[in-house]
Formats: sequence, structure tokens, C-alpha cells
Amino acid sequence: MMTETIKSNNHMVALHKVDMDNKADDLGWKAKLKIPPKDRRIQTSDVTDTKGNEFEEFCLKRDLLMGIFEKGWERPSPIQEASIPIALSGKDVLARAKNGTGKTGAYCIPVLEQIDPKKDCIQALIIVPTRELALQTSQICIELAKHMDVRVMVTTGGTNLRDDIMRIYQKVQE
Repeated sequence: MMTETIKSNNHMVALHKVDMDNKADDLGWKAKLKIPPKDRRIQTSDVTDTKGNEFEEFCLKRDLLMGIFEKGWERPSPIQEASIPIALSGKDVLARAKNGTGKTGAYCIPVLEQIDPKKDCIQALIIVPTRELALQTSQICIELAKHMDVRVMVTTGGTNLRDDIMRIYQKVQE
């Protein structure tokens, strides 16, 4: 009986140590990121007037958070604070904001969060009005998803349709 108690206690200590190691890993993952230098440009109130939320408060996947922080985004912009929680809840969002305020991130982050990399099929389609915006959106999705097992494909008019069809048959989620 005494031996069992000691074994049980040793087992509990071992489990506790593993849990502490996992918590240390949970806290230390940000330190391992390659964060770019802080953007020193002057920012207008369109970007700075936030509620003080953090990206972590949206309960996003760690792999997505890693991409967000390595993109240099420290905190959500006002348009992101307003739209990301609504989009994550499954509701449609119609939002307007000036150029450079984080609109692309406001819709790409919820889309990437809801993708299941284990499903080998197209899970999202983002349609934008211009070739330039399509290229920008795909590049941001690629950068945000760099730690996720997600493939992003961009297709625009005026390109070889056969190449696009071939790429669609490859594993693409977005």
C-alpha cells in the first residue's frame, strides 16, 4: 500500500513536470519567432484607435498567431477588432475602412482560422475585383499561413487556364 502511494505520487510529480514544460513552451513560443523591425512610420487614428485587444484574445490557432506576429502585426487594427470576432462566429461581415488599415487581414485571418489542413479539398474562395488585389491577398494569406499546412493559390484572368486547372487538382485549401 505504501509502495503504491509512492508510485502514485511519483507519477503525479512526473505528470506535473510535463505540464509545467508544456506551459513553458506555451509561454516561450513567441520568443522563437522572427519578428521584423517595428514599423516606425507615422500612423493615423484609423489604425491606432483600438480598444486595446490582442490577437491572442481571438483564440486563434498558434500556427496562425505565429504568422501574424512574424508579419509584424502586433495588435489588431480597429477594422480587425471589429470584424474578426464576427467573422469567426460564422456571420457575414460588410465593412469599410481606408487603405492601409488592415482590411485584408480582417478577412484573411478568420478564413485561415477556419481551414482544416487535414481536409484535402478547397475550403475557401476569396474573390476580389482586381488582379493587384488578388496578388496582394494571396501573398498576405501565404505569409499568415506560413506555419500552417495550408496551400494558397491565386488565379486571375488573362493567364493560362490549363495551368490553373492543374494547380486546382493539387492540394489547395484556399
